[in-house]
Amino acid sequence: MSKSFITIILLVISICGASAKSSAALNSSLSTQQLLDSLDSSLGKSAAYTAEKERRISSLRRRLSQTANPEQRFWICRNLVDEYSSYNSDSALHYIDISTAIARLTGRREWVDEMNLNRAYIYAATGLLAEAESALNEVDPRQMTPALATDYYNRVLFVVTHKDQYLGKNSLTRPYSERAKSMLDSVSRLMHPSNPQYIWFLAWRSMTDSVKTREAIPIVEKALESSTYSTREEAMNAWILSRLYELTGNSDMMMRYLILSAIADVRTSNKEIASLEEISNRLYQSNDLERANDYISHCLQLANDYKSRVRVGRLADLQYHITKAYSQRNERQRRKLNVYFIIVLVFAAGLAVAMLFLYKQNRRIHRSKTELDRSNAQLNSKVEELSLTRRQLKEANDRLEILYRNMRDEAGELAAGNDAKERYIADIFAICSDYISKLDEFRRNIYRKIVAHNFDEVKELTKSHELSHGEIKELYQNFDSIFLKVYPNFVDDFNTLLRPDERVAMKKPGVLTTELRIYALVRLGINDSVKIARFLHCSTQSVYNARMKMRNKSDISKEQFAEAVRRLGKPAF
Repeated sequence: MSKSFITIILLVISICGASAKSSAALNSSLSTQQLLDSLDSSLGKSAAYTAEKERRISSLRRRLSQTANPEQRFWICRNLVDEYSSYNSDSALHYIDISTAIARLTGRREWVDEMNLNRAYIYAATGLLAEAESALNEVDPRQMTPALATDYYNRVLFVVTHKDQYLGKNSLTRPYSERAKSMLDSVSRLMHPSNPQYIWFLAWRSMTDSVKTREAIPIVEKALESSTYSTREEAMNAWILSRLYELTGNSDMMMRYLILSAIADVRTSNKEIASLEEISNRLYQSNDLERANDYISHCLQLANDYKSRVRVGRLADLQYHITKAYSQRNERQRRKLNVYFIIVLVFAAGLAVAMLFLYKQNRRIHRSKTELDRSNAQLNSKVEELSLTRRQLKEANDRLEILYRNMRDEAGELAAGNDAKERYIADIFAICSDYISKLDEFRRNIYRKIVAHNFDEVKELTKSHELSHGEIKELYQNFDSIFLKVYPNFVDDFNTLLRPDERVAMKKPGVLTTELRIYALVRLGINDSVKIARFLHCSTQSVYNARMKMRNKSDISKEQFAEAVRRLGKPAF
């Protein structure tokens, strides 16, 4: 092993050494079956993941429609290409075309090259390998920045591996193998170990040597220690780690990381999901046909949505074999059931003979018990009739007791209500009597002054508002006191009709505000603003404005608000 390779490994380990270890610890504690259950759970939430992706795409498309600056439009289209690249091939190509047109319009060659690399990715993913190669031939990696050159090598590897899959071979096909190895060497020279894709290329490069493969495994595992398996990069790293474990013959770890890769693909709404297809194939080989069929059906749906022509054919072929194996297993089970059915029939025949013998014996016993049973039946009938009579009598007593309690409660409530009504009638008569006494005293006072020819004092006395204001204030106090005794919860009930931030309170305990006093009159059935204004000694417009102000604090309509107020509360008596 070369010194440079050892240096690279040590550098990567030192960079990744500070990563958190919680996710890997959890994953290492889960069995393969538990990971499959987690994958099933993620598949069950795929609609939610898709909805979240559609929300991001809709936001980008809105921004694009509102942007006129070419450079800003390019970056928005670039983000749309990233979102669509593993989600919808047609839409991805559409925004690649728009981005390419903008790049050419602005004279940005590096943007044109970037879109050609994206176009090669989409073509390879959908099975158009010749078109993918043509797109790669449009660019020259020697004239690219290191970052863009890295993307170029990544795209070439993607095309190579997809061609290998489509041709059904286990190694890189010529003339790509030597070219791919050369480009991996170029990546090692260009890419800094802190680059997120460095682990991916390092793992690819190590797959040609068994020693380097074993040395690369802990490096990739270190990179995945803090992984939440919810990004495309984490899906790729988990997939390449499964390949490394496969090369070392560790099928259990290979399967585990393949499942984790599929979970990450599902969470990112990736429809170019090769890991789930491979899981389905391996489950088919291990005779887990139900899961294999579910997974391959999901893959086939995604391939149809993504319009991956070659993958659809390959998936359909695998689904055919799974369905065939499923049918064969069902046929074997049907044959076993037939055998079991015959055995059960034989057993049933023997049981029937035994039952016939027992039946004859029971007939003899039955005759001797018939009379006794008849007597017991008559006795039981009498007992049941007596029990029924007792139950009916008890139910009648219970109903009478309930009726008695209800009548007693109602009598108590009626008595309490009558007492309250008598108190409020007495209060009202006292108030009226007081007002009559005051008016009579006022009349006598005026009369005395007229007799004494004190006309100026009469004029001043009748012109002053002090008396009427005092009487109005006392009227308000008496009204508030009596109303709140009858409807003690009126203010709390009224606030339920208002929005929480608009609720009102009394100025002080037992004193209503003008607005509350208006709606207290509405609760008493006085809905006419003119009558309310006359009662409160204010203008009709003031009443109208106060009512409008309170209605605006509620979400209830004008017509329904007054009716809701009239239904508020229950009299205290």
